[in-house]
Amino acid sequence: MSIVMFLGQEVKEYEEKSAEIIKRAISEGKVRCELCLHPMIKHSSYMRGIKETGEQIRITMVWCKKCRKWHALLPDFLLPCKHYSAKEIECVIIEGAALPVDEIDTEASESTARRWIKLVGERIEQAVSKLKYHFGRGRQAVSEVAIDAGYCFCELEQVLEMAPAIVKCSGNKLGLANIWLGTCGVSSYI
Repeated sequence: MSIVMFLGQEVKEYEEKSAEIIKRAISEGKVRCELCLHPMIKHSSYMRGIKETGEQIRITMVWCKKCRKWHALLPDFLLPCKHYSAKEIECVIIEGAALPVDEIDTEASESTARRWIKLVGERIEQAVSKLKYHFGRGRQAVSEVAIDAGYCFCELEQVLEMAPAIVKCSGNKLGLANIWLGTCGVSSYI
């Protein structure tokens, strides 16, 4: 499982600041298991690559003593189970609304871009519904009239603008949505 957090704008800032951010969050009890809400402890780490840039980053693993599960602390500029950055995937999703897949400017293969448009698009639709519910439950007005229905990414942007608070993120909407999904106790991410 993964927990998505803001740990820096990009890889360089992540390498400089993430260890301190994680250490502080764990010591303050802010890193909690998404299954049982018990505070977690640092356990280990692993290396993860970002395919389009060739960069490698160290991902911290945390452990829940209560339910005995491990979680990876992912920066919001990465998506769980994806080898490309959230920014690259986001660009493909946005360009896919206006261009044929073979004209999209990406390092990913055409079949990968098609898969992202389909699967990530479906996950965005689910995230929009979950975020509307969560924001509304928290007494934050979610105006259905203000949301232009149609293109899933535009709906996501509009719903995120209705969020009850400003959350620091790396600048991509997919990462911000994942942070909010984790905040509202949803263990499924985009």
